[in-house]
Order: sequence, then C-alpha cells, then structure tokens
Amino acid sequence: MIKLISSELFKLRKRGLTWILLYIMIGVMVLINLITYAISNISLPNQPPGSGLDVQSIISLSSSIPFTLSMLASFEAVMAVILMASTVGNEYNWRTIRVALVSCEGRMKFLASKIISVIILVVIGMVISLVVGFIMSLITNSLAGNALNFDFITGTYLWNHFLQFWRTLFIIMPFILMGLLFAVVGRSAMPGIGIGIGILFLEPIITSLMQNAGGWVADIPKYLFSANVDAISALSNVSSSMFGGSSTQVTSVPQAFLVLGSYMVVFITMAFYLFKKRDVTV
Repeated sequence: MIKLISSELFKLRKRGLTWILLYIMIGVMVLINLITYAISNISLPNQPPGSGLDVQSIISLSSSIPFTLSMLASFEAVMAVILMASTVGNEYNWRTIRVALVSCEGRMKFLASKIISVIILVVIGMVISLVVGFIMSLITNSLAGNALNFDFITGTYLWNHFLQFWRTLFIIMPFILMGLLFAVVGRSAMPGIGIGIGILFLEPIITSLMQNAGGWVADIPKYLFSANVDAISALSNVSSSMFGGSSTQVTSVPQAFLVLGSYMVVFITMAFYLFKKRDVTV
C-alpha cells in the first residue's frame, strides 16, 4: 500500500495539472489579500470619519490565518474536486486503467491509494496557502505602515487555528469524495468535476429557494451541505460559507459533523462498491 501511495504521489507530482492548480491557489490568495487591502482603504462618500472599513481588523497579522482558512473552505474545495476527479477519471480517459489494475495489488488498494494521495496533496496545498496568506499579511501591513507585532501568537491561538485547519479539511472532504464518486460513475474526469463544482455553486441557491418556500421544505436544507458547513465554520467565528452559504442553522454542531460525515461515508462506499463490481471499460 505504501508503494502504491508513493507511486501515485510521484505521478501527481509530475503532472502539470497539479502544479497549475497550486499556482492558481497561490494566485488567488495573493489577489484576495491585495484586493482586501485596497478595499480596506476605501472611504465611502458622505460617511463620517472612521465609519469606513478598518484596515487593522481586515489585514492584521492575527487575522491572516483565520482569513486564509475561510478562503480555503471555498476555493480549495474547487481545486481539490478537480484534482480528485482528474486523478481517477483520467485513468479512463487515457485508457490506462486496465494496465494500472493489472500491475497493482487490487482494485480497492488502487482506489484507496489515489484517495490518500490526493488528500495528502490537499493538506500540503492548504499549508502552502497559509504560508502565502501570512506572507501577504506581512506585506499588506507594511504597506499600511503598521508595526509588525507577533504578541498574538500564543498557545491558545495556535491550538484554535490548528483545530480550524482540520475543520476546514473536514468540510471540503464531502465535495472531494463527491468528485471521486461521479468520476467512477461516469468513467471520466468531467462528471466528477462538473457535478462536484456544480453542487458547490448551486446548492446554496437551491437552499435559499427552499427556505423561502416555507413549511417542511424549509427544513430540508438542514440536511444538505451549506447549513452544516456554516455550523462548523462558525466555531472559528469566521465566515467561511461555501460561496455565500445559507442562513439556515442546524440544531447543533454535532449534527453538522454527523450529516457531513454521513455524506462522506455514502460517497466513498458507493465509489468503492461500483469500482469493485463493474467491469473496467474505457
């Protein structure tokens, strides 16, 4: 199994798509920080002094890590879905799936190695994004003329954001596994990418429509993605909703973990079942 994971990591490291996604993620982090800095300096007309956006609260060093993680909850999910769906689906597209299965130890280990490899790269990408976000915060604070003060870095601060890091990974995992499932179902990367990203964008809109419908329909969003992602994100006191999220609140944070965890179990179980039972065709 270790050899399979190492092999998958080697292949992913050599593929141009992996590096393109990483560069896009870094570019997004740089751009968002620069735009945020620019917006923070805007003073709206006909507003009393001091009523504009506060530079200190937006680009402060202490906010750099939670702000970056809140962005990752949306943008990293898109990149991760593309990476997962292409990693599995391209084996069908490139007609290498049969050769790969013959040369490995079994279908289950083959698929598991791909999942683990992608998750490892997603974690590495998140770490790199955090570093970029912190560096950009140093730059924007310098541009704003703020003194660099690191007194906020305490044990409690580090622990809270260590937990936020893994919560962020947890809330994007259902979308990653959804991309995996539909790449297996469609025997191609495109169904996984299209459906995974489509749900990311469309589900909050559908959720809002359901809320406006009232009655029992308004309760359905409690068991979908947005409301449960929001509930877990709220633990960090930072808005990190998936592209707008939902105003629906679940009854409890444990319910949010349970609902999202259930989606993950269903997606990965179905993916493994279909991959094992179906004939490999290209």
